[in-house]
Amino acid sequence: MTEIVKVQRPVTTNDPTAPWLIYDKERKHVQQRPAHLIVNHVKEMMGNDYKMYCMGAWSSVVGWGISKRVKNEAW
Repeated sequence: MTEIVKVQRPVTTNDPTAPWLIYDKERKHVQQRPAHLIVNHVKEMMGNDYKMYCMGAWSSVVGWGISKRVKNEAW
C-alpha cells in the first residue's frame, strides 16, 4: 500500500554520509538511510530542497520505496 511520506536530508553537515530521514505521518515506519544509499531519482526530485513529500511504499525488507513527489503537507 502506498501513502504519503516525508523525506528529509540534513540541513547542515560536512559529512556526506549523514543519514536522510524517511517516514509516514503517524511515524509507524521511520527509516534513516545513509546519503549514499538514496537512489538518484529521489535526489533529483529533492533538488536543493531539504524536505519533500512523496508517495512511498513500506517494505519490511528494504524500507521505504519512493515514487513520485506530491504537494507539501502541513506535518
